[in-house]
Amino acid sequence: MRCFQNVSSHLADTGVFVVTAFVPDVARFDRGQRVTAMDVGLDSVRIDIAKHDLLQQRISASILTIRTGGVELLPVELRYAWPAELDLMAQLAGLRLRERWAGWNREPFTAESGAHVSAYERARGQAGG
Repeated sequence: MRCFQNVSSHLADTGVFVVTAFVPDVARFDRGQRVTAMDVGLDSVRIDIAKHDLLQQRISASILTIRTGGVELLPVELRYAWPAELDLMAQLAGLRLRERWAGWNREPFTAESGAHVSAYERARGQAGG
């Protein structure tokens, strides 16, 4: 919310704020978890491990790489927002959705889209910064 408010206070009247993000696929998780072997080789393997908290919209994940010479663990924590939530944050900050695509080539955004590019502009009647 603070990001949208900050953008709104600095955005010129003709400016556009563009956000690109993934759209979560909650079906990827079985009982809130997911383990996937990504890169399997003779001397190394990469395993992605994730836990999904649907109520908090949080994903706690680790990328585990096992090599002949050792083990590497890279933790990742994220909180995602649905496109509709971003639209509401924009509205509360005095912006409105101008356009949304599924990618940078302006593919149509559908319920099956795994990502979005959303362009926001100052809402009509909002003074610029």
